[in-house]
Amino acid sequence: MAKCVLYTCLALSVSFVSATPLWNSSFVYATEDDAVTSSSDLPVQMARVGDKRCMTGLGCFEITDDFFHYRYRPINVLPQDRLTIRTQFYLYTKLHPKEVYYLDESKPSEIISSPLDPSHETKFITHGFIDSTIYGKWMEELKDNLLLHGNYNVIIVDWSKGNGLPYTQATANTRVVGAEIALLIQTLQKLKNVNPMDCHIIGHSLGSHIAGYAGERFKNIKLGRITAVDPAQPYFQNMPPSVRIDPTDADFVDAIHTDSSSTKFLALGMSQAVGHVDFYPNNGMNQPGCSGAAIHSLFLEGLYDAARRFVSCNHQRAVDFFIHSINYKRNPPLGYECEKYEDYLDGYCTDCGKNGSKCAIMGIRAIEYKPKKNDQKSVKLYLSTNPNVPFWVATYHITVKLLKPKTSFKDRKGEMHLTVQGTKNTYNLKLSSKTKDLIHGSTYNFIITQAEELGKVTGMAFSWVNSGFYILTTPTLFLDNIKISPMNVIDSKQRIQDTKNFCNIGGKSIDAKKLVLLSLC
Repeated sequence: MAKCVLYTCLALSVSFVSATPLWNSSFVYATEDDAVTSSSDLPVQMARVGDKRCMTGLGCFEITDDFFHYRYRPINVLPQDRLTIRTQFYLYTKLHPKEVYYLDESKPSEIISSPLDPSHETKFITHGFIDSTIYGKWMEELKDNLLLHGNYNVIIVDWSKGNGLPYTQATANTRVVGAEIALLIQTLQKLKNVNPMDCHIIGHSLGSHIAGYAGERFKNIKLGRITAVDPAQPYFQNMPPSVRIDPTDADFVDAIHTDSSSTKFLALGMSQAVGHVDFYPNNGMNQPGCSGAAIHSLFLEGLYDAARRFVSCNHQRAVDFFIHSINYKRNPPLGYECEKYEDYLDGYCTDCGKNGSKCAIMGIRAIEYKPKKNDQKSVKLYLSTNPNVPFWVATYHITVKLLKPKTSFKDRKGEMHLTVQGTKNTYNLKLSSKTKDLIHGSTYNFIITQAEELGKVTGMAFSWVNSGFYILTTPTLFLDNIKISPMNVIDSKQRIQDTKNFCNIGGKSIDAKKLVLLSLC
C-alpha cells in the first residue's frame, strides 16, 4: 500500500461521491440480486445511515451509526456487488505447492473433489489496498514458507477487482470479501468437514479488517486464529470494534504493528491495539533498514517491488517479519509486555512472568501464548529487530551493580564498557549511548542486541571511561557485580540456567580506562 497513492485516494474519495448530508436517510439503495444488477454500472454514491445493499448468499450490508465518525471515518459508500469484486480463492497444498486449485462455493462437486485435506490446518492469505497476486510477490513467498513449515491447506484470497480507487470504496468492499471468506469456510465445513477452529486468516493492511469481518460471522464455533499484519489505519483507527478487527473475531487474534507513526496522517498502519497480543517491533514505527530498502529491492525483486519499498517499507515490514518467523529458528523474536517502548529499552520489562504471561514470540509462534487468550484486553509487547535479513537479534538483559564502599568515595560520570566472551562470539559493548551519572550503590539496566549469537557465556571483563577533568588524581569506580541474562528464551528454567553473574572479587576500585577481568560469583 503506497503512502503517496493512499492519501491521494483519500482525497479523491471526496470527489467521487455526492455531497448529500451523511445522516439523511431518506434514500435507501439496496440491490436484492447482485447476479442481475452490477454496481459497476452505477455511480459511486455517498451512503447514509440506514442505507444497505443486499447480496444473494451473503445477506445485507447496512450502514449503521458505527460506521460514521466526523474525524476518523467521515465518508461511507455502499460496497460493490459480488460480480464486480469477484473474490477468488486459490488453493495450494504441500503435495502440490506450485499447482493452483480454484475453489468456488457455488460449485460443490469441485470442492468435494479438491485436494483440500480437512485433517490439516487451513491458512488464508489476504492482501490489502491496490495489491494483487500478480504484483504482491509476498503472498507467494508466504505460501511457500507455510508449505515448507507444515502440511497446511493454503488459500490465497484475491480481491484485486475491488481494492482500487477510491479508497473509500475499497474499505466498503472489505465487508463483502470478509463475508465471501466466511461463506467459503462454512461451505468447506459442510462439504469437507473443515473445522473453523482449524482456520487461520493472515491479513495484511485492509486484509486484516477483512479477516475481522469474516470472523464476526462465526458465533457457535469461532475461527481458530487471525493474524493482523499491520492492519490499515485510515478509516479504521479509533473506530468501534464492529468496524475493525478486534479480539472477539477469533479464538486467538495477534497483530504486528510496523507503521504506526505518531504523526497520524502519515501512518498506514494502526497504533491501536486490536488483538489478544499486539507486537510493536521497534516501537511499531520507523523500522530499521527501510531507508535503503528500495535500492536493495530494485536489484533483487524488480521495479514494482522497489517502488513498493520506497513508499511503504514500514508498512510492508510486518509482512517480512511474519514470513521470516515461519522457518528461521535462531533467536526467536520474543516480545515483552511493557507500558512503553522506552521502558523496554531501559530494561524495566525483562520478565516473562508466571507461565509466560508477559511475553510471546512474534509471528507464526504467537499462538503459543496461552495465559490470557480468552481475555478481551489487548497485551502490548515490544521488541527490537535487525535492519536486514535475518531480522532477529540476540537480545540480553545486563544489570550492573555498583558497590557502595564503607570508606569515603566520590560518585562519577562517564561510560561503562563490557567485553563478554561466549562459545560462539565475543561482544565488545558500550553499555550506553551517552555518559551517565555513576552513583555508587546503584543498579543500572541495559538491553543489548547483537546480530550474531554469543552462545554460552564463559567470561567477562569491565572497564569505564571518565568524563570529568582530573590532573593530579586517577578517578576510580567501585563495581560489585554484573549479571547477563538471555531474553530470547521464554522457558524460565532455561533462562535461569543460562543467566551468568560475574563479580569484582574483593570489591577493589577500578581505575578509569583499566580493563578488569571479572569472576563468576
